Amino acid sequence: MLYKHIGKYLSNFDHTHLAEAKRVLRYLQATKDYGLVQDVSKGTSAELVIYSDADYANDPADRRSISGYVTMLDGNVISYASRKQEINAMSTCEADYVAMSEAAKDVLWLQGLCKELAWLHPVSLMFGDNEGVIALSVKPGKHSKTKLIENKYHMVRRNVELKRMTVKHCGTEDMIADIMTKALGAVKFARFRKMMKVLPVVTVDGEMANTSTATAAQVSQRADAC
Repeated sequence: MLYKHIGKYLSNFDHTHLAEAKRVLRYLQATKDYGLVQDVSKGTSAELVIYSDADYANDPADRRSISGYVTMLDGNVISYASRKQEINAMSTCEADYVAMSEAAKDVLWLQGLCKELAWLHPVSLMFGDNEGVIALSVKPGKHSKTKLIENKYHMVRRNVELKRMTVKHCGTEDMIADIMTKALGAVKFARFRKMMKVLPVVTVDGEMANTSTATAAQVSQRADAC
């Protein structure tokens, strides 16, 4: 997400953009030992859980919102995205609803993949932190603030009706997808990064394994210092 923001100013940058770019490089240097850790399951079932969020009118240039989602399979991150929405949402509810619709496309594709692999999977669970979006997804009806939402974004509601997925509320403090939509404070960023299992790793006999507690703490301290 940040590299897209910085990339917009390549032809017209100033010292503030250069400082941001240097900060990104420092973070990458400090976290070069980090990797996405996966806990392998030997079962034949697969539980898909999705976290979806949006940052309303994020871009001051065009006031379009940023969608973000994180998809987990049996607790492991297998898919994620951060992208600018195609429309100018009229409210936070609409922005979150559009983001959830984009996440649902990913879920449906993964459900098809699980089916091809003969993995049994329960109804996918999608989390959002906007109560209005939850109501719009599970209780269709007249909603004054969402009359102008394009029909293509109502796919979440349709798939809830077909029992392919269910939508539940998640508090902002546990909304992992928030890390995909905007810059966060150091403490919250580190917490969500850990929840996504982006952890210090080292190569041991050609395989990836978690570092020792001491080493992990040292690497984490370097990253937080950035």
